[in-house]
Amino acid sequence: MTLRLALTGPAEARPAIQSLAAALPPEWVVLQDLDADATLEQAAAGGLDAVFAVAGRDGGDGAPALLQRVQAAHPEALRVLALPSGTDAAHRERLASHVAVQQALVEPFGASEVRAAMRRVLTVRSLLRDPALRAALGDVQRLPASPSAYLSLRMLIADDSAGLDDAVQVLRRDPVLAARVLRTANSALYARGRPIHDLAAAVHRLGLQTIAQLVLASEVFSRLSGADADAEARGLRASALAMRIAGTPRDAAMAGSAALLADLGALLPGSVLNAPPLPGELGRTAPRAALLGAALMALWGLPMEMVEAVAFHHRPSMLRGRGLDAVGAVHLSRALVGAVVLDEAYVAEAGLADRLEGWKRWAAAQADA
Repeated sequence: MTLRLALTGPAEARPAIQSLAAALPPEWVVLQDLDADATLEQAAAGGLDAVFAVAGRDGGDGAPALLQRVQAAHPEALRVLALPSGTDAAHRERLASHVAVQQALVEPFGASEVRAAMRRVLTVRSLLRDPALRAALGDVQRLPASPSAYLSLRMLIADDSAGLDDAVQVLRRDPVLAARVLRTANSALYARGRPIHDLAAAVHRLGLQTIAQLVLASEVFSRLSGADADAEARGLRASALAMRIAGTPRDAAMAGSAALLADLGALLPGSVLNAPPLPGELGRTAPRAALLGAALMALWGLPMEMVEAVAFHHRPSMLRGRGLDAVGAVHLSRALVGAVVLDEAYVAEAGLADRLEGWKRWAAAQADA
């Protein structure tokens, strides 16, 4: 497949841009000399398949901000953040968590790593281009609204200048949502010691990441017809497990959210879920509910790692050589709560057999609570 890509960044990032260009397949058309304005013009004209924004060493947010403008101008373009070597780990996590970033690469840029990143995004993007999925979603009279409060909290998490009090203000805008968050925070899964009676205490006790998961569950399950308490409870249990299992803070955040939404597609109308297979579905191994849920999440603009984790969480062994990433963490957490059958091939390939028993014990203790 021939792709047309733009590599852009500040003058100081020229060596990184050249290194990145050298790692790209020779058959791809690579534009290296575009500034931010020219990149946006190309994107707005639909002339780019992907934009690689290389961050400067000053730690600024210029690259993610450019990708956000690319998203607005041409949402079909793939958006990849390239980070120079030596970037502080915490800062790297923050930049990579920006809502406009679909993939993040860190220098040195290897050809196999670049191809894998592009392949992941292309695979997920194909969910929206699949005529069968578009037709199925088109049969839904009214799609659920995007989880706006959760997206606002994600922006806060990615903002170094934001604090816990800012999260409290987001929750206070929706009293019904705030009440659901407080109720869930006081459930057996999250309660620690004394009951939590106000939002500020909940946010300070549980932290932004956990509050974001609770908000996501509250927004989605309260607005979807057909949602029930069992589905929400299973999602919350799987979310807590996925965040514990995941190997990095970024994967933990993505996996926790994806585990909450893994049943999203199953809550769409039965007339869509139970219809005969459409032509574009032939040969797919993932259940229709997972694919539809993932496509809906992509329409909402949620991060591609989350979309991918929902689409492929039933059988992560379909994605070879991945190790313990967000997809694997969601699969394991869902298997441990009894929602899917454990993919033994994935466990063996990822070398996780020795850790599985410990996760099982933690899941059993969580269930007892």
